[in-house]
Amino acid sequence: MRGFFKAVFKLFLGLISAVILIGLVAGFVYFGSVYMSVKKDFNKAISVKMLPLPTKVYSADGKLIAKFGLQNRIPVKLKDVSPWMRYAILAAEDARFYEHGAIDLVGIARALIVDVVKGKIVQGGSTITQQLVKNVYLTPARTIDRKVKEIILAYRIEKEMSKDEILQLYLNTVYFGDGAWGVEAAARTYFDKHAKDLTISESAMLAGLVAAPSYYNPYKHPKRARKRTIYVLRRMYENHFINLSQYKRAMNAKIVLRKPSANLFGLIVAPYFTDYIRSWLIDKYGEEIVYKSGLNVYTTLDTNLQRFAFIAVKSGILSIKKRYDGLQAALIAMDPKTGYIKALIGGFDYSKSQFNRALQARRQPGSSFKPIIYLTALTEGYLPDDTIADMPIVFRFNGKEWRPQNYERVFHGTVTLKYALAHSVNVATINLLNSVGIGNVISMAHQLGIREKIPHNLSIALGSLSVKPIEMVRAYAAFDNYGLLPEPIFITKIVDKYGRVIYRAKPRLRRVFDDVDGYILTGMLRNVILYGTGRAARVIKRPLAGKTGTTNNYRDAWFIGYSPDLVCGVWVGYDDNRMIFKGATGARAALPIWIKFMSNALEGEPVKDFPIPKGITKDIVDMVNSPPENPEELQTTKPTIQQLYENAIQ
Repeated sequence: MRGFFKAVFKLFLGLISAVILIGLVAGFVYFGSVYMSVKKDFNKAISVKMLPLPTKVYSADGKLIAKFGLQNRIPVKLKDVSPWMRYAILAAEDARFYEHGAIDLVGIARALIVDVVKGKIVQGGSTITQQLVKNVYLTPARTIDRKVKEIILAYRIEKEMSKDEILQLYLNTVYFGDGAWGVEAAARTYFDKHAKDLTISESAMLAGLVAAPSYYNPYKHPKRARKRTIYVLRRMYENHFINLSQYKRAMNAKIVLRKPSANLFGLIVAPYFTDYIRSWLIDKYGEEIVYKSGLNVYTTLDTNLQRFAFIAVKSGILSIKKRYDGLQAALIAMDPKTGYIKALIGGFDYSKSQFNRALQARRQPGSSFKPIIYLTALTEGYLPDDTIADMPIVFRFNGKEWRPQNYERVFHGTVTLKYALAHSVNVATINLLNSVGIGNVISMAHQLGIREKIPHNLSIALGSLSVKPIEMVRAYAAFDNYGLLPEPIFITKIVDKYGRVIYRAKPRLRRVFDDVDGYILTGMLRNVILYGTGRAARVIKRPLAGKTGTTNNYRDAWFIGYSPDLVCGVWVGYDDNRMIFKGATGARAALPIWIKFMSNALEGEPVKDFPIPKGITKDIVDMVNSPPENPEELQTTKPTIQQLYENAIQ
């Protein structure tokens, strides 16, 4: 029996030994193959020529419109870098750099202990040599192959180069944020000085940026940058790079930053559009990938339409104010069938203000919100020739009275829905809102993609809520699509430096309302241009639909309109909400910009009419195409004002 167990034990040991031997052989084969694949690229890894590739952004018509990660780099010798900068980098990234080899086992162990104690990743164990490999050769992807290659290359570099040479190359390739690659570019970008002239506190701030340039950006996040600078200074003192008096002086020193440049990140054309693209890419992939990995980004922008938009906004604003005094405008053009953003202007001058009003501003839409109320009524069974009361009325809320007025201070008595929308009749619209229900209108607005909180009161009939221009344009795209709401798309696809498609966007449309209601609403909005507040747009001489919008005290002017294939929204106003000028209605301040853009955008395109949905009756077609009736002609043939009033407030 003992012999049996002894034989089994020997067999077990043999199997274990075989497994270990096979594992060792496989490991040697794997490391050998990786080593051979890395060996031929070693010279590239230590060459300054093997620098990060910028991301290139292309328009829909194939033109290069921006580069992100342009090499704002000025190589310098190590002797031309302030000793404080060298010490700061060592303190922040690898204090034992001159003591260990390519891999710092002590540092890895220390970082692991700290991370376990803190319960999160606080310290990393990568040496400066390993970071150099990632900066100039490898991607930041966390794979076993990448880590093995990093270690092999780090050992090769340590064997071929001196520590000073490694540190010099590292300081010339590391990214410090704000488009600055390398320490000399960083010194000039943030402090307008040479790297050799950096102080202790300035060096600590720059060294602190390396870990996360965007997160610690001193322009955008000064408190984070200050906290990180203090950390680096403490590390410099703890590692005896500076003495106590130097540490105290640096802690109390005031860091004066250079005024940031407005033309960051290599923007070429359509700066508001491309700046949004840059932010989107960074949110999705991170700065390191965007600025170093050579992505090719294909967008929806049409450079011809963008040029027309630029001209329309510039000339439109300057025709309102002969001298620019801060008046702003936003313009968005969208293909309703795909959601593709074809042109975008976020302000009068990007160099003066980078705030993107097209995508970020929250403004009152005024009467441009009214079509959502009329659409809700159509979905509830109303028709364009149905009538509603337009007469003096008083609403009481919490002991206060509200007496809404029409723009012309005239009441019409009984009006059709078609007339009320075409002529933007306020009181009739308020009565209609009261009739169909505030909650139903709010629900419809949210279904149309308006994400802002909407107050539950009758004042929304006058556009008292706040919305972003992109949300209003998207809603009008659903009108143009007869109920199909598109998702706004800026990027169609992204291709990496190896030619692989890593992202692709396809049009997504969601049905919100019936196509018959969409056809009827479009007919009512055509009346705005044919007979109503937008009639100046008749100069374009093709089927168009749209709506003006004006807010209290003329603070916001809007026109949003569309052809069968293109939606465009224009907003005009001041950022501080002051009056544009007395009488600055949507028709006077925003519509001229819209007309100029659409005239150019549609020139040479075949004239198309809005299609008639299948199954629609001739009666509805005739109703949609007939002009709005004069209110005076309704009084003898339609219900009385009192009857309509009673119906409206039930």
